[in-house]
Amino acid sequence: MGLHRNVIHPKFGSFVLLVTVLVDAEVSEYGKPLDYNPCIDCKLCVAACPVGAIAKDGAFDGLACTTHNYREFMSGFTDWAQTVADSEDAADYRSRATDSESASMWQSLSSPPGYKSGYCLAVCPVGEDVLGPYPDDRKAFMDTVLRPLQDKKETLYVLPGSHAQEYARRRFPHKPVREVTGGWQPPAKRSASTEREQRTS
Repeated sequence: MGLHRNVIHPKFGSFVLLVTVLVDAEVSEYGKPLDYNPCIDCKLCVAACPVGAIAKDGAFDGLACTTHNYREFMSGFTDWAQTVADSEDAADYRSRATDSESASMWQSLSSPPGYKSGYCLAVCPVGEDVLGPYPDDRKAFMDTVLRPLQDKKETLYVLPGSHAQEYARRRFPHKPVREVTGGWQPPAKRSASTEREQRTS
């Protein structure tokens, strides 16, 4: 497990997909657990994360990560739907959401949703098949892999008053920061919503 909270394979690094395969054949040999952690503590994932979800000391802000990275999953869709409902007309909606955001959300509804920022995986240099370029020329690796992600102009989604909001504005002033609810509602609003549902059912 890496500092970025993703599984690291000793050969393929972070570029793995976990799946389950069911077979009815007898298994003759089982894999053995690693006796070491493949993570080399390079902290490139810390530098790449646009919302500061990964700290240098290993702390992880899961809410900051999911609010931005999973923007087009259920929680982000709920927030986007609220934006549509709150808009007075098309012009008002366009003032709240950019065309690219609308297109991105539409795409996530018509096909599997995408992650907003898999940067921690993109910059991870670990794994026998991946590690080569990083120790050979760290500056070139950072210039070609890390910095383009840091320099990219993109909207960052954060909760109001969160550490992620402060971090994003301070660390990446060229990236627009948008406050969202992440689909979360205060208890009072949840109670009101429940009462409305009960009245209409």
